[in-house]
Amino acid sequence: MAINTGYEGQGAMDHGKRMVEEARAFKEAIGSQADSFTRAVDLRGRVERNPIGMVLAAAGIGYVLGGGLFSPLTGKIVRIGLRMALIPLVKSQFENLVGGQSSQAGEGAAGPTF
Repeated sequence: MAINTGYEGQGAMDHGKRMVEEARAFKEAIGSQADSFTRAVDLRGRVERNPIGMVLAAAGIGYVLGGGLFSPLTGKIVRIGLRMALIPLVKSQFENLVGGQSSQAGEGAAGPTF
């Protein structure tokens, strides 16, 4: 049984030349896509305006792509961040609750009399 590959009658050199041409075309297509993406995002301008922020963004992307998102360090950082975010919220709610009770006792009240 013969397989029709479309290259019957051509030598190995012709096939190799065609592969090289396709690889070059692929390289050019990838290069043009990368250039258009860089122009669309204005990557060079962003790096010039805010180099530290871009380095931190690159480090964050590398951390996530490197599998650090589900590491114990990330869990600890998230817990600390939640605590830091929730403490002021709970504190303000507690102050509102305590402040609401003292305002019911009347203005100028010195506090509870035991």
